[in-house]
Amino acid sequence: MQIEENVLLSSLTTFKTGGPARFVITASNSKEVSESFQFAKEKGLYVIPLGGGSNMLAKDEGVDAVFLKYADTTIDATDGIITAGAGAVWDDVASIAAERGWWGVENLARIPGTVGGAVLQNIGAYGAALGDTLVSVEAYDSESGTVRTFLREECALGYRTSLFKQSLDRYYILQATLKLSKAAIPNVGYKDLAARFAGTTPALPDVRAAVAEIRSHKFPNLTEYGCAGSFFLNPIMDEMNAARVQERYPSMPLFSLPEGGVKVPLGWFLDHQLRLRGVRDGNVEAWRDQALVLVAHTGAASSEVVAFAKKIIARVQNEIGIKISPEVRIL
Repeated sequence: MQIEENVLLSSLTTFKTGGPARFVITASNSKEVSESFQFAKEKGLYVIPLGGGSNMLAKDEGVDAVFLKYADTTIDATDGIITAGAGAVWDDVASIAAERGWWGVENLARIPGTVGGAVLQNIGAYGAALGDTLVSVEAYDSESGTVRTFLREECALGYRTSLFKQSLDRYYILQATLKLSKAAIPNVGYKDLAARFAGTTPALPDVRAAVAEIRSHKFPNLTEYGCAGSFFLNPIMDEMNAARVQERYPSMPLFSLPEGGVKVPLGWFLDHQLRLRGVRDGNVEAWRDQALVLVAHTGAASSEVVAFAKKIIARVQNEIGIKISPEVRIL
């Protein structure tokens, strides 16, 4: 177990902003995870799970907490089943699946972060979600001090949420198991993919490559810009309320979710109604290719990102009449 003090969170998050974390612990197994929680308790601090830092915005003055990283990056792939440590890079899992010809996560290619973060968020893109293939999750329960295994149906999966997000910081994800399909099941109904593969039956590598290309045009290069992907959640409504919104904006598309409810595309409003794409406020920009994405330019502070996000939230509420919230965890 490795313990570090006063580590700048700007070095641990993809936003590249934020002051020091009081402690950063790297644990190698569930015993060390338990010891980390005990360490935090003795210090009077709370524990924040830290993966790739790709969905987190830390305060400029720092965060008085224990950030806990998990060193298990193992990935076991056997007969269509992948079990990966929570510290494994998510796209490594998606890449291995593609190499083996196993379908189910190719639409989730190139999403940054770790397996633990992917499960917590129930990541999704282009008509697919991690929960589509999830079998089980092993997690440390900080309340009982035990390691528990949760089957998929126990994980309370929803749009960008799970039991582990709803019970924030109680559970520390250790590993996840996915079941993939050896039979070809291309999921190309999403608009950009449908246009790309119209009239064809794509091979798995082609779908993965197309997703990667689409993402490269919509999202900034994380080596050049501070960013955490989509900053805001798309609003989820029941069919009746979504239809009422669409009556006011007939050209607005709607997307039914497999988890239930209808996704209202916030990016469409930010672009077509509020004209925010490419708008810059100081050192922060609503990304020029996707307004859902907030980008921190060189010299940006977390407080600037928060201030700009609040302005967008207020405009959407006042001008569109829809309440929105961040997808990024703001510390």
